[in-house]
Amino acid sequence: MKQIILNILFSFLIFSFFGCIQKPNPPMAKFGILDSRDWNFDLYGNVPLNGEWEIHWKQWEPKEEQKPSYTKIPGNWTDFLGNKLPNGYATLRLKILVKENTKSFYLQNGVTRNAFRIQVGNETVYESGKIGFDSESEISNINIQTVSLPQVEKGFIDLRIQVSCFHYHVCGVATPYLLGTHDGINKSFFEATSRDILVFSSLGTLAFFHFVLFLFWRDEKTHLYFSFVCLLASIRILSIGETRLIYNYIPMGMYEFMVRVNGISFTLLYLSFVRYVKEVYPDKKYQYFYQMNYIAAVILIFGIPFPTQIYSKIQSYHLILSLLGLFTLLYPIIHGVMVKKPGARFFLFSLVSTMLLFSLDILTEFAKKGTAYLGQYGFLVFGLSQALFIADRMIQNFKNKEKLKQEKELALAEVRFKSAFLSTMSHEIRTPMNGILGMTQMFGQTNLTDEQKEYLSLIQFSGENLLLLVNDILDLTKLEAGKFELRLETIVLSKFLNDMVQLFRSKINIQYVNLELVTNTDLPKHIITDQRRFTQIISNLLGNAIKFTETGTISLIVWSDPIDSKKCKLNLQIKDTGIGIPNEKLKDLFQPFLQIHSHLSGKTNGTGLGLTITKKIVEEMSGKISVLSELGKGSVFHVEIPVSISNEEIPTNDSLPNQSFLKSDNWEINLAEKFPAKILIADDDSINLKVSKMFLKKLGYVALVAENGEKTLEVVEKENPDLILLDVQMPDIDGIQVTKQIRKNKNLKRQPIIIALTANVMEEERENCLSSGMDDFMTKPLLMQDLVYMIKKWSKGFD
Repeated sequence: MKQIILNILFSFLIFSFFGCIQKPNPPMAKFGILDSRDWNFDLYGNVPLNGEWEIHWKQWEPKEEQKPSYTKIPGNWTDFLGNKLPNGYATLRLKILVKENTKSFYLQNGVTRNAFRIQVGNETVYESGKIGFDSESEISNINIQTVSLPQVEKGFIDLRIQVSCFHYHVCGVATPYLLGTHDGINKSFFEATSRDILVFSSLGTLAFFHFVLFLFWRDEKTHLYFSFVCLLASIRILSIGETRLIYNYIPMGMYEFMVRVNGISFTLLYLSFVRYVKEVYPDKKYQYFYQMNYIAAVILIFGIPFPTQIYSKIQSYHLILSLLGLFTLLYPIIHGVMVKKPGARFFLFSLVSTMLLFSLDILTEFAKKGTAYLGQYGFLVFGLSQALFIADRMIQNFKNKEKLKQEKELALAEVRFKSAFLSTMSHEIRTPMNGILGMTQMFGQTNLTDEQKEYLSLIQFSGENLLLLVNDILDLTKLEAGKFELRLETIVLSKFLNDMVQLFRSKINIQYVNLELVTNTDLPKHIITDQRRFTQIISNLLGNAIKFTETGTISLIVWSDPIDSKKCKLNLQIKDTGIGIPNEKLKDLFQPFLQIHSHLSGKTNGTGLGLTITKKIVEEMSGKISVLSELGKGSVFHVEIPVSISNEEIPTNDSLPNQSFLKSDNWEINLAEKFPAKILIADDDSINLKVSKMFLKKLGYVALVAENGEKTLEVVEKENPDLILLDVQMPDIDGIQVTKQIRKNKNLKRQPIIIALTANVMEEERENCLSSGMDDFMTKPLLMQDLVYMIKKWSKGFD
């Protein structure tokens, strides 16, 4: 393959070399005369009529005896000293020497501003617009045509071009006139027209294709902006191409309108291109370059009200400004090449090639270089190169998406494994904890010596801390995995806050620490929020304040700021006079597993997760948390949470369901007399079974027991219990399947209340239990107060 490419390049170079040798340079006009007698039009093609032409300023009919001045064509018209002439009218004259008895010649005019008439001798052969002596009498028009010249009889062609220019800032002939045979001129005009149509259709096709791609990939706006660029570039070909196709079909007198249309279309093209580059390279460090180019693009719009002569001058200088703007866009593109961004080399090549051809257009615009307008070919090169760039970018994006998909699947697998692992570990830890804490509660009600009570207190304290650690890790895992769900409910705010304060007052020594609640009179009566999470926030913050405040005051200050009639911002301030936090430690305050107070207070109990979880919960509830603290003087935690205000009236005589361990004198030993029921305990763990049975015995119940799922179904069929405490994980038939079979059993006199009893506290487990037909959900370790609460809650179902 490499050898084939080298052979093709070598053949191309040989062909180009011999092509250059065989074709001589065309003749140039000198002192108003162009000698083409030695030029073979059939063999070498057309002759561009470049060089020195006579110029007769403000004359339509030159006088033969008058000494002529000369000007270079193509170029701005100048006097005999080379000074630029102002707007006006003149006759350009060229004597072309040809062989006698030569067949008819054809002429293709160049871009001549603003109106012109072509004459051979005194015979008019073509007129574009209407020449005049001033701007009122002139009707401007730009038209590229091929015309037949009269038969040559004297061995020369006396070519005269009468030009008037009052509607443009520079005057003269911008691109060359061509002289040739019928076949040569027609071929040249057809080729130029074909090139314009090719560029127009190619850019139009690219615009349509990428617009369709955008419809399929709405998130990929690169296609949309590139489509705009190609569409606007293709439309501009009709008015700025080699043959200026649109001028052949619009009425005469539309020149001034078209100048402004060209300016507006260029501004839109420029803006679309800058926006396209910004979409490809969106980094904020490039924003200054993009803003500069936006400003440069819209400057041209402000020139529209000016006369055409002034506006055209603004437009020409705006081209230079635009070119400078494009230079600034090279920075992000070159940087993209350096960091090996997909397709960046194609992007750089397309922009540089467009800028080079754009530069030639600017020179032609100021009549400094007599070439055909080439900017449209730059757009074609740009369009095709960008198509390659976008294709390369799409391929890389597809590869990246596939890689991200695989990484996402791997991450999801890790999350699932992590959740399964934590669920299993939670179950395995909570099962023995049920025995430890359960028996600790029972043992605490026996006659103990002071020394035994101290030992038992340490056992209970350690067990509670272990359980707290498990709960906190599970909470943090759910928050990080995005499985956090708010369960909104209406709560009575004042009662909720009072209950929370009363709960924590039981944990402090009121002789040394005062815990107070301060509320605003404008506080809403009912709010809608997640009560469990709201409790968790206040509990964590109050718990920390109590832990590190040995003397002084702890204040829970609550007020609200209205948002609208249905919402308000609830402000919670937990203020203490404790040991405070060093400034250098504040940044680590919400980091997991960091206990920044331990070296100050010596209190290391806790998981180091409370504040981390609190911060994440507050953020999930669309709120924010902040802290101010001074070492030795105390801390102030401030929480802001948006909540909805409810007009729903709810009863206020129920206390909070999950409070701390009930004291022994609060145990309702004769509960069975108040709420008689037949209770079945189904659990495969003998220790858990024994603990539950002892709890019920303490409450006055004689419990039925079942060690597995099969046995549970038999007892239910035979005894028809009122309440079932059902373990979810059993070896033969799990609790979910047992529940479904019980609910399908038509032989039962009445359906029992089924409460899940499980060591798995994941939210999915709760949903599975309730969806299977269970009535409620309890987690291990089973505590006496939870059991009492559950019996009371469902007592109406025992009748």
